[in-house]
Amino acid sequence: MNEKGYTLVELLVVMVILSIVVAGLTTVFVTGSNAEAQLNNRFQAQLQARTAIDKLRLDIHCASAAQAQTVNTYPSVKLAVGNCYSATPTISWCVVQVLASPPRYQLYRTTGTTNICQSSDASRLLVADYLTSSSVFTTATLPQYSLQTVGVSLTVSTNQKSKTAEVYKLSDSIVARASTRCVTSGGCAAPSVP
Repeated sequence: MNEKGYTLVELLVVMVILSIVVAGLTTVFVTGSNAEAQLNNRFQAQLQARTAIDKLRLDIHCASAAQAQTVNTYPSVKLAVGNCYSATPTISWCVVQVLASPPRYQLYRTTGTTNICQSSDASRLLVADYLTSSSVFTTATLPQYSLQTVGVSLTVSTNQKSKTAEVYKLSDSIVARASTRCVTSGGCAAPSVP
Protein backbone atom coordinates (compact mmCIF):
# COMPACT_ATOMS: atom_id res chain seq x y z
CA MET A 1 0.00 0.00 0.00
CA ASN A 2 1.43 3.33 -1.07
CA GLU A 3 -0.09 6.19 0.91
CA LYS A 4 1.31 9.59 0.02
CA GLY A 5 1.06 12.51 2.48
CA TYR A 6 2.99 15.07 4.44
CA THR A 7 5.39 14.11 7.14
CA LEU A 8 5.21 15.58 10.61
CA VAL A 9 8.41 17.57 10.01
CA GLU A 10 6.95 19.16 6.86
CA LEU A 11 3.77 20.14 8.72
CA LEU A 12 5.79 21.68 11.56
CA VAL A 13 7.96 23.68 9.13
CA VAL A 14 4.85 25.05 7.38
CA MET A 15 3.26 25.96 10.72
CA VAL A 16 6.40 27.82 11.88
CA ILE A 17 6.63 29.76 8.62
CA LEU A 18 2.92 30.61 8.74
CA SER A 19 3.24 31.74 12.38
CA ILE A 20 6.12 34.08 11.50
CA VAL A 21 4.12 35.61 8.61
CA VAL A 22 0.97 36.05 10.74
CA ALA A 23 3.00 37.57 13.62
CA GLY A 24 4.57 40.07 11.21
CA LEU A 25 1.19 41.02 9.75
CA THR A 26 -0.28 41.41 13.24
CA THR A 27 2.59 43.70 14.29
CA VAL A 28 2.10 45.85 11.20
CA PHE A 29 -1.65 46.06 11.81
CA VAL A 30 -1.29 46.97 15.51
CA THR A 31 1.39 49.59 14.78
CA GLY A 32 -0.81 51.12 12.08
CA SER A 33 -3.83 51.19 14.38
CA ASN A 34 -1.83 52.89 17.16
CA ALA A 35 -0.43 55.46 14.74
CA GLU A 36 -3.92 56.21 13.45
CA ALA A 37 -5.26 56.66 16.99
CA GLN A 38 -2.39 59.01 17.94
CA LEU A 39 -2.88 61.02 14.76
CA ASN A 40 -6.61 61.27 15.42
CA ASN A 41 -6.00 62.47 19.02
CA ARG A 42 -3.51 65.08 17.79
CA PHE A 43 -5.93 66.26 15.10
CA GLN A 44 -8.81 66.54 17.60
CA ALA A 45 -6.65 68.53 20.06
CA GLN A 46 -5.54 70.91 17.29
CA LEU A 47 -9.13 71.31 16.08
CA GLN A 48 -10.27 72.11 19.64
CA ALA A 49 -7.50 74.72 19.97
CA ARG A 50 -8.53 76.42 16.71
CA THR A 51 -12.18 76.37 17.80
CA ALA A 52 -11.20 77.83 21.18
CA ILE A 53 -9.35 80.72 19.52
CA ASP A 54 -12.41 81.41 17.34
CA LYS A 55 -14.78 81.41 20.34
CA LEU A 56 -12.36 83.53 22.37
CA ARG A 57 -12.11 85.98 19.50
CA LEU A 58 -15.92 86.39 19.42
CA ASP A 59 -16.13 86.96 23.18
CA ILE A 60 -13.15 89.33 23.32
CA HIS A 61 -14.36 91.37 20.34
CA CYS A 62 -17.63 91.82 22.21
CA ALA A 63 -15.98 92.76 25.53
CA SER A 64 -15.87 96.30 26.87
CA ALA A 65 -13.10 95.26 29.28
CA ALA A 66 -10.90 92.22 29.87
CA GLN A 67 -8.76 91.28 32.83
CA ALA A 68 -6.31 88.39 33.12
CA GLN A 69 -6.66 87.17 36.70
CA THR A 70 -6.86 84.14 38.94
CA VAL A 71 -10.42 82.90 39.53
CA ASN A 72 -10.76 80.23 42.24
CA THR A 73 -7.06 79.31 41.85
CA TYR A 74 -7.41 78.95 38.06
CA PRO A 75 -5.54 81.23 35.63
CA SER A 76 -8.24 82.96 33.60
CA VAL A 77 -9.45 85.98 31.73
CA LYS A 78 -12.67 87.68 32.75
CA LEU A 79 -14.59 89.62 30.10
CA ALA A 80 -17.23 92.32 30.59
CA VAL A 81 -19.74 91.47 27.85
CA GLY A 82 -22.97 93.00 29.16
CA ASN A 83 -23.28 95.14 26.03
CA CYS A 84 -23.59 91.98 23.86
CA TYR A 85 -25.26 89.52 26.18
CA SER A 86 -27.75 91.32 28.43
CA ALA A 87 -28.42 88.23 30.57
CA THR A 88 -24.68 87.59 31.05
CA PRO A 89 -22.63 90.58 32.24
CA THR A 90 -19.36 88.59 32.42
CA ILE A 91 -17.81 85.57 30.78
CA SER A 92 -14.78 83.81 32.24
CA TRP A 93 -12.31 81.59 30.42
CA CYS A 94 -10.34 79.36 32.81
CA VAL A 95 -7.38 77.02 32.50
CA VAL A 96 -7.86 74.01 34.78
CA GLN A 97 -5.07 71.53 35.55
CA VAL A 98 -6.01 67.90 34.90
CA LEU A 99 -2.66 66.10 35.36
CA ALA A 100 0.42 67.21 37.27
CA SER A 101 3.01 65.06 35.51
CA PRO A 102 3.28 65.53 32.64
CA PRO A 103 1.31 68.79 32.98
CA ARG A 104 -2.01 68.78 31.16
CA TYR A 105 -4.64 71.50 31.24
CA GLN A 106 -8.15 72.04 29.93
CA LEU A 107 -9.72 75.32 28.80
CA TYR A 108 -13.25 76.09 29.99
CA ARG A 109 -15.72 78.87 29.18
CA THR A 110 -18.27 79.81 31.81
CA THR A 111 -20.98 82.39 32.37
CA GLY A 112 -21.32 81.46 36.03
CA THR A 113 -21.09 83.98 38.85
CA THR A 114 -20.45 81.53 41.70
CA ASN A 115 -18.06 78.58 41.87
CA ILE A 116 -16.55 79.87 38.62
CA CYS A 117 -14.85 77.08 36.64
CA GLN A 118 -15.17 74.58 39.46
CA SER A 119 -16.77 71.19 38.86
CA SER A 120 -19.98 72.46 40.53
CA ASP A 121 -20.27 75.30 37.96
CA ALA A 122 -23.25 74.22 35.83
CA SER A 123 -22.45 76.72 33.06
CA ARG A 124 -18.85 75.48 32.65
CA LEU A 125 -18.15 74.21 29.12
CA LEU A 126 -14.99 72.35 28.04
CA VAL A 127 -13.59 74.04 24.94
CA ALA A 128 -10.05 72.66 24.57
CA ASP A 129 -7.98 69.84 26.04
CA TYR A 130 -4.32 68.75 26.06
CA LEU A 131 -2.94 72.24 26.78
CA THR A 132 0.64 72.06 28.03
CA SER A 133 0.77 75.41 29.84
CA SER A 134 -1.48 77.42 32.12
CA SER A 135 -0.01 80.71 30.84
CA VAL A 136 -2.70 81.33 28.25
CA PHE A 137 -3.97 84.90 28.80
CA THR A 138 -2.23 88.27 29.11
CA THR A 139 -3.64 91.77 29.40
CA ALA A 140 -1.12 94.59 29.35
CA THR A 141 -1.02 98.36 29.69
CA LEU A 142 -2.92 100.02 26.85
CA PRO A 143 -0.79 102.27 24.65
CA GLN A 144 -2.10 105.79 24.07
CA TYR A 145 -4.91 105.97 21.46
CA SER A 146 -5.40 102.21 21.49
CA LEU A 147 -8.16 99.80 22.37
CA GLN A 148 -7.53 97.01 24.87
CA THR A 149 -5.98 93.77 23.58
CA VAL A 150 -5.85 90.33 25.11
CA GLY A 151 -2.91 88.08 24.33
CA VAL A 152 -3.88 84.42 23.87
CA SER A 153 -1.37 81.59 23.56
CA LEU A 154 -2.53 77.98 23.32
CA THR A 155 0.14 75.27 23.27
CA VAL A 156 -1.21 71.78 22.61
CA SER A 157 0.47 68.37 22.67
CA THR A 158 -1.04 64.90 22.99
CA ASN A 159 2.36 63.27 23.44
CA GLN A 160 2.19 61.49 26.81
CA LYS A 161 5.96 61.22 27.26
CA SER A 162 7.12 64.74 26.40
CA LYS A 163 5.15 67.97 26.29
CA THR A 164 7.81 69.54 24.06
CA ALA A 165 7.40 66.98 21.26
CA GLU A 166 4.69 67.24 18.62
CA VAL A 167 3.67 70.69 19.86
CA TYR A 168 1.01 72.76 18.12
CA LYS A 169 0.99 76.44 19.13
CA LEU A 170 -1.61 79.10 18.42
CA SER A 171 -1.02 82.70 19.49
CA ASP A 172 -3.04 85.82 18.83
CA SER A 173 -3.48 89.33 20.13
CA ILE A 174 -7.23 89.99 20.07
CA VAL A 175 -8.73 93.49 20.31
CA ALA A 176 -11.65 94.16 22.64
CA ARG A 177 -13.56 96.22 20.10
CA ALA A 178 -16.13 97.53 22.57
CA SER A 179 -13.45 98.79 24.99
CA THR A 180 -12.74 102.45 25.62
CA ARG A 181 -9.82 103.95 23.74
CA CYS A 182 -6.94 105.06 25.97
CA VAL A 183 -6.27 108.81 25.63
CA THR A 184 -3.78 109.19 28.48
CA SER A 185 -0.22 110.05 27.56
CA GLY A 186 2.02 107.12 28.53
CA GLY A 187 -0.83 104.61 28.35
CA CYS A 188 -3.60 103.28 30.59
CA ALA A 189 -3.69 100.39 33.03
CA ALA A 190 -5.72 97.37 31.97
CA PRO A 191 -9.25 97.87 33.32
CA SER A 192 -10.57 95.63 36.04
CA VAL A 193 -13.62 93.44 35.54
CA PRO A 194 -15.79 92.81 38.62
